[in-house]
Amino acid sequence: MKLLYLSSWFPYPPDNGSRQRAFYLLRELAKRHQISLVAFYDPDQNPPQADALREFCTNIITLPRKIFSPQGARAFGAFFSSRPRSVASTFDPNIHAQIHALAARENYDAVLVGELSMAPYARDLSARAKILDDVEASVFEVHYRAAHGTARMRAGLMWWKFKRYIQTLAPQFDALTVVSAREKALLQEMGLPREKIFLAPNGVDCQAARAVNAAREPLSCIYNGALTFAPNLDAMRYFVREILPLVREAEPRAHLRITGRADQVAQNELCEDNVVSFTGYVPDVKPLVAASAVCVVPLRVGGGTRLKILEAMALGTPVVASSKGAEGLDVQHNVHLLIADTPRAFADAILELFHQPNLAERLSAAAQQHVCAQYDWTHIAQQFDRMLVERVQK
Repeated sequence: MKLLYLSSWFPYPPDNGSRQRAFYLLRELAKRHQISLVAFYDPDQNPPQADALREFCTNIITLPRKIFSPQGARAFGAFFSSRPRSVASTFDPNIHAQIHALAARENYDAVLVGELSMAPYARDLSARAKILDDVEASVFEVHYRAAHGTARMRAGLMWWKFKRYIQTLAPQFDALTVVSAREKALLQEMGLPREKIFLAPNGVDCQAARAVNAAREPLSCIYNGALTFAPNLDAMRYFVREILPLVREAEPRAHLRITGRADQVAQNELCEDNVVSFTGYVPDVKPLVAASAVCVVPLRVGGGTRLKILEAMALGTPVVASSKGAEGLDVQHNVHLLIADTPRAFADAILELFHQPNLAERLSAAAQQHVCAQYDWTHIAQQFDRMLVERVQK
């Protein structure tokens, strides 16, 4: 088939969750179909590396995105829109026209839309099937449930806008994909047709993980997530302030490594001499994760599923996570990982893995086998492809 893939991120390098999902779906779908890619990029960053995707895509168009800012006249006007403010304030009519001109020339069998912000560009496109990928409702719902006072009113408005927008969008698409059963349940609670909602979880490249060979560093913890993302920063504040001191009471040599981008304010706030280190951006975090004794995921907010957990499991690194961190993944406490929701319990779980190599080996072996059987991108993309073909043939 001829596919048009609209991506809100240029999917190379695949160094965050959104880019990874787009990259691996492109890579696997390209084995069976011809794909044109239209992708946004941030104009203040390096130019997109289009050559890296030539083997997957017959046509690549990169376009500068409008950066969403909660300040300014455009954002203020979008506050009164029925669409989510980030969608309304970043929509670009010129890009809409370019995408429609391309679709008119190429006559695509299907259009695959990556994430909500790209949906307005596909609503009135002509194709035999249109798929809206990775619809994430829980982030709005959780934010609303947790807010108080005037913040709850604002969060409630965002949650109402999201629900209304999705209900309006759903008839325009032949399928909406979600990454977890929780996301699927939320869409069904909004009244969206069950038959339109398809579970397509996030995954991991198990072949690439098996190629990594690194010696474990004793008493080392790692958090593989950029602190420029608010839920990651909240998780590390919680860990460094409330959990790490308890670990170091028993093991003074224990230390934490944080990967990904982090501004100087966050580093100054979290840094302790010889205890917390920051790698900054690294092209490939897999060797660092594989060399760590424990991957910690003490998330308290956010939605979707955690690629950082899947990646650690594929690499054979034991994981300790909060219930929120493990949310949406088909994993079990004391089978594939340890789950802890208080600082004391979290610290004790880390210490168990430090001091009980048999436990660490049992969990990591079971997790690696489970993840590569259920969450490998090749397997996920095959299921995705079957859904796509069925929608086109209807």
